[in-house]
Amino acid sequence: MLLKNIKRVSIIIGTLFLFYNCSGRMPNTWVPRDIQSLDAKIMNTKQWLKIEKSNFKYLSKIMKNELNYYRKNDFRVFKDLDREMRSISKYLDKIKSSLNKQVKLATKIKKKPSIGVFDDNIKQSKKRFFAKKKNSISTINKSEKAVKIINSLEKNSTVILENQSNYSSSINNLKSIFKKKKYRLVFIRDQIDRWNHEIREITHEREKLTPIIDNFNLILSEALFKSAESSYAKNIISLSKRIERYKDEMNKFESFVMNLESIAGKQAKGLVYIIKNKERKNYQKKYEKELSNYQNILKEIPKLINSV
Repeated sequence: MLLKNIKRVSIIIGTLFLFYNCSGRMPNTWVPRDIQSLDAKIMNTKQWLKIEKSNFKYLSKIMKNELNYYRKNDFRVFKDLDREMRSISKYLDKIKSSLNKQVKLATKIKKKPSIGVFDDNIKQSKKRFFAKKKNSISTINKSEKAVKIINSLEKNSTVILENQSNYSSSINNLKSIFKKKKYRLVFIRDQIDRWNHEIREITHEREKLTPIIDNFNLILSEALFKSAESSYAKNIISLSKRIERYKDEMNKFESFVMNLESIAGKQAKGLVYIIKNKERKNYQKKYEKELSNYQNILKEIPKLINSV
């Protein structure tokens, strides 16, 4: 259950990957092969913008005190922080504006497919999509209206991608400024996203134990059927209770992880916070401690079962 939820969350958070090409670099423009792929890019950008605007709201809240402090105590740092905050706001506004233009163009394409923005030939479309040297929508044999729309789509997408890149750079610049002051700027959603990679791995390892545990339960049933009072049966029962306790501990950790954004947000009084380098919030301490325990349990259960 947890693995399915994490996959679902990762699809949402991981949509940013779709803005990058295979080399890991930000592409210069969107290259949608049809209206469906254009809609997908619009949807992904909307989701990205929704999350980052929310992050910026929490960031702005905590930055009020920081800006007031550094305005009085270190004006150079104040100017650096203020510059990045203004830049971030500007980048988000530009992305929103260009995204709205893309939505209008997509609507126009749907209402008037006869304009012929995208090729009808699926094979040619796929070939163009996977070709390494192609980085734009083909304008060959297209009408003047189609070419105009294609140019607008590319221009708007370039603005979106450039400003997403600039946005990330400004966030990193803010983190660097605080790092020099021996503080960490923490974005809880990003932190949890990184942790989800660990969780996917360990929940997958837990799933691998299912056949082993099922086989152990058969052994338990056979032992109880033969004689519940034998020393062998008592040992099996003792191991079974221990395994059940382990399963409860893992379930509790998985439940904690599923609600981690809410838990962390309440502790930090927001989804973005600043903390001294060597300090950690209670939710992080608990996560690290229980993650280690979970990993140890995954090693311990096979040992217990193999001892039978």
